[in-house]
Amino acid sequence: MPRVSNGNGAFEISVELGALTSVAKDPQVAVRVGPAVASLVNGVGGDPLMQLRLLHEARSLLFDMGDSGRMALRSAHQVSDVFITHCHADHIGGFMWFLRSRIGHFPPCRLFGPPGLLGHIEGMVRGILWDRAEDRGPRFLVHEWHGDHLKRWRLNAGEGPPVLLEEVATPNGVIHREPEFQVRAALLDHGTPVMAYAWEPFGKLNVRKAGLAGLGVPAGPWLHELKMAVLRDRPDSLVSPGDGRSYRAGDLAARLLLQAPGEAVVYATDFADTPDNVRRMTDLAANAHTLFCEASFMLEDVDQARRTGHLTTEATARIANAARVQQLVAFHFSHRYARRRDQVYAELARFTHRLLVPARESAPSDCPPIRSVR
Repeated sequence: MPRVSNGNGAFEISVELGALTSVAKDPQVAVRVGPAVASLVNGVGGDPLMQLRLLHEARSLLFDMGDSGRMALRSAHQVSDVFITHCHADHIGGFMWFLRSRIGHFPPCRLFGPPGLLGHIEGMVRGILWDRAEDRGPRFLVHEWHGDHLKRWRLNAGEGPPVLLEEVATPNGVIHREPEFQVRAALLDHGTPVMAYAWEPFGKLNVRKAGLAGLGVPAGPWLHELKMAVLRDRPDSLVSPGDGRSYRAGDLAARLLLQAPGEAVVYATDFADTPDNVRRMTDLAANAHTLFCEASFMLEDVDQARRTGHLTTEATARIANAARVQQLVAFHFSHRYARRRDQVYAELARFTHRLLVPARESAPSDCPPIRSVR
C-alpha cells in the first residue's frame, strides 16, 4: 500500500479497497501502528468511528459505528469485529448502513459492547423486512461484557430470535484473543456503562539460546508448535521437543521463550472525569503507542463537561500523560468549537507534549502533525 512517512508514526495513505472515501471537510486521520492503520473515518469532529485495518489481511476492525457514509461499501465486507463503546445515536447510528452492506454470504461478524447491546442490535435488525434476503441475511455473534465474562448470542437476520451461546470468561479484561493480537476492555461511566478498548498486538516470540542449550535438544518444528500454543493461549497443551518426553507448553515457554512487547492502540470516548474512570483509563492505556481519546470541551466549558459526563482538554491530556502514551489523538470535539479548532489544539498543547494534530489544522509549533487521508 503506498504511503509517505512523516517520521512521527503517521502517514498519508491512498484510497484502496477497504480504505476511506473523502467527502466531508474534516480530515480523516490515519496513524500507522505496527501491522495496522488506525483511521478516524469522520475526522476528529464527526461521529466516532475508528477503522483499524490489518495490513497483512484483507480485514478491518471497527471501534464504534457512528455515521458511516464516508466508508466505501466494499470495506464493510472486510469487517470481522465491531467494538461499540455504548449505544448513543452518534456511536451506533451507522449500523443500519452496515446491516445493509452485510447482505450476502459473509461469515458472522462479531459485535462487542456493554450490557444491553443485544437489545439495541436486535431492535434494529427486527426493524427490517428480510423476506427478500433468502439465505443471505446478515449474521452476527453478539457479545455483552459483564465484568468477568461475556454473554453471547447468535443473531441471524430473518431467522427468528437470538440463540443463547455459552458464556466466555474474560481474565484481565481480555474480551477477544487471536494468535496475533488481543483486545482488552475497561468499563467506564457516562451516566450509562461505556466501554473503552485496547488493541494489543503480540510481539515476536524469541527463543532463549541458553534455555535451549540447557534443555539439551536441537531447535526444530516443535518450537513453532510451542509458539502457537502460547499465541493461542493453550498453556496446558503438550509439546514434545524430541528428547522422548512431553512438556506442558506453559512450563516450556517460561523456560525457553521471550516475547517482545507489541505497540497498542487505545480507543476511548464519552466518559466523565472521575477518579474511577481516570484510573481505569490510565491502566488500560499504559505505555500505549497511540491513544485516541475524546476531548469534548475546553476548560471554559468545564461545567458543561461535568453535566454531560465528558472530558475537558486538560483531563484528556492528564490521562495521556499519566499513561505515558507515545501519541495522543484527541477527537469528538463539541460542535461549538467547529470554527475554533486551533484554539482547542493550543489548549491541549498547554497540558501535554504527546499531542498529534491533523495537517489541516493550525497546529501549535511544538505539536507534530498527523498526515490526513485525502
